[in-house]
Amino acid sequence: MSKYITSFNLDEVIDENKKIKSEIDNLKSHFFINYNKIGILGADKLVFETLKRNHTFLQIPIPDEYYGGAIIVRGNLKISLINSARPRVYQYFVAWHEIYHLLYDTNLTKGEHVIQAEEMELNERKADYFAAKMLLGDVYKYYYSLEDDEFINKIARCIDVFKAPYKAVLIELYEEAVTIYNDLKLKKLIKDNFDKKTSNLIEVFEKLELDTDLLKPSNIISFGNLDRKIELLSKEENDVEYHNDNIKFLKQLRDMIKKELTYEED
Repeated sequence: MSKYITSFNLDEVIDENKKIKSEIDNLKSHFFINYNKIGILGADKLVFETLKRNHTFLQIPIPDEYYGGAIIVRGNLKISLINSARPRVYQYFVAWHEIYHLLYDTNLTKGEHVIQAEEMELNERKADYFAAKMLLGDVYKYYYSLEDDEFINKIARCIDVFKAPYKAVLIELYEEAVTIYNDLKLKKLIKDNFDKKTSNLIEVFEKLELDTDLLKPSNIISFGNLDRKIELLSKEENDVEYHNDNIKFLKQLRDMIKKELTYEED
């Protein structure tokens, strides 16, 4: 059973982060050296471009608020799926989460691995920590550079600047408040606000004159390079039975998704 991150286990999260920080920092460096050689700026743009270039990448609007995306593994075939019906800020985070598994998770097994859209699971700490580190800069210093006195307004501005979800921002702030600055006031503020619903964030963004598109779905329908992947596999000569099996699987996946999308429109 999944164990979600709440205000009650934030300190446990920070303890886990301490154990994996060095590893995740090394993976972040490895990624920029090996997967961003052309120097794409903006972690939101970089993550989708990486998925498009290196994997079969699908963007499909799925009417399930808890479904952030999925990785489908079948032999050496890896498919990344993002739920474009979720707010863009969650799409970016889920996409970086998926990249961790696709590039660095040696225990990734065959099957479908679903990623939550909003709730963060403690047993997915490495993937979530990697995603957070790819999106976030020095949140603590930025937070204190803001003149606004209201906590939620400061957090909204952090979300806007770093393109990271509410809880990811709070966890990063909490980690620095605890491990570096011993900031007891901020620590209490974060705990008091961590479990609150964020349904009014759009109104906060509007009040602060921030771009609300970040908090809205893109609803993009993209099969990416799925058809191209099928075509390439069809031309492979070695291990014909294996490739035919993959081609059949990809076609079934494509047709199933198209059928579901047609059903939703009706």
